[in-house]
Amino acid sequence: MAQHAWRMVIELVAGLGIGFGIGYGLDALFGSAPWLMVVFTMLGFAAGVKTMMRSAQEIQKENEAASAARDERE
Repeated sequence: MAQHAWRMVIELVAGLGIGFGIGYGLDALFGSAPWLMVVFTMLGFAAGVKTMMRSAQEIQKENEAASAARDERE
């Protein structure tokens, strides 16, 4: 279970980091600091949460399938 938790944390942090990096780069390019950095950090956060939710659904389906397999064997 710990590996699933770490996977979800990494997905969130990756989304934030990528959004921050894109925003920072665009701010440096266009001189609009800090607006694009804030916008893209928020978008990265939203993407990270969406990815975490998808991972949680996958994990839940795996657990349900394993539970159903156990019930069939009994």
